[in-house]
Amino acid sequence: MWRLAARVLLGTKVQPVTRRLLAGAANLQCCCWGTARRTHTGYMSAGIRKVEAPDAEHLIRVQWEDGSESCYPCVWLRDNCQCPHCFLHSAKARKLLFEDLDVDIVAKEVTLTDRRKIFITWPDEHTSEYEAEWLKKRCFSEAARAEMREDLFLPEHQYWGSDLQLPKMPFEEIMYDDESAYKWLCTLKKMGVVLLTGAAARQGELVKLGHRIGFLRLTFYGPTWQVQDKADANNVAYTTGKLCFHTDYPVLQHPPGVR
Repeated sequence: MWRLAARVLLGTKVQPVTRRLLAGAANLQCCCWGTARRTHTGYMSAGIRKVEAPDAEHLIRVQWEDGSESCYPCVWLRDNCQCPHCFLHSAKARKLLFEDLDVDIVAKEVTLTDRRKIFITWPDEHTSEYEAEWLKKRCFSEAARAEMREDLFLPEHQYWGSDLQLPKMPFEEIMYDDESAYKWLCTLKKMGVVLLTGAAARQGELVKLGHRIGFLRLTFYGPTWQVQDKADANNVAYTTGKLCFHTDYPVLQHPPGVR
């Protein structure tokens, strides 16, 4: 990513030292071990024992009080500066432009305050500060990244077998109870199928369900279509024959358009 940014957006050559930095940034687990320990309230209070910035590595090395160690690329830290000039907190989005980012940047000075906050002064005298807990959550170790993926993407899944029992949930509960709707979505993500019961036998119920969780995507069929028996059917769905489990057209996605 950074190499592409440097070549395309900045229009500069990536020097060998930067190439080494980028290769190292993609494999930071080699110098990171231990994980952020979790409780039901979130990450345990993270304390920093020591911080150092070896210039030759273009990294900030953090040693934690729990004995683990994390490494953060200087270019990543500068890109993720949390000051109002570089970050819009109301939108939780970066403001720093690629053209203003030096991919070969190193820290000019690094200081540690009360074992809870790191202050970095950059070569242009810009200063950044990072809370210990914020850094711990973003540890690049493979174990920490796996834990983050589990929290964000719910990777748990259940394969179908001869003992498959279709999960069932009441349609009305999902429509009007947020906890039930969340449980339905999690179960759908895990198993791929949920049988909703008790829906009214009239047109429009599926549209209501769709609007409950998001927006309907327009296809060449229109926003919705009715599956019913038709003469000279152009699809087996429009016949009286029995259909087995299928996924219709999940691969029909619009490519990126023009904005």
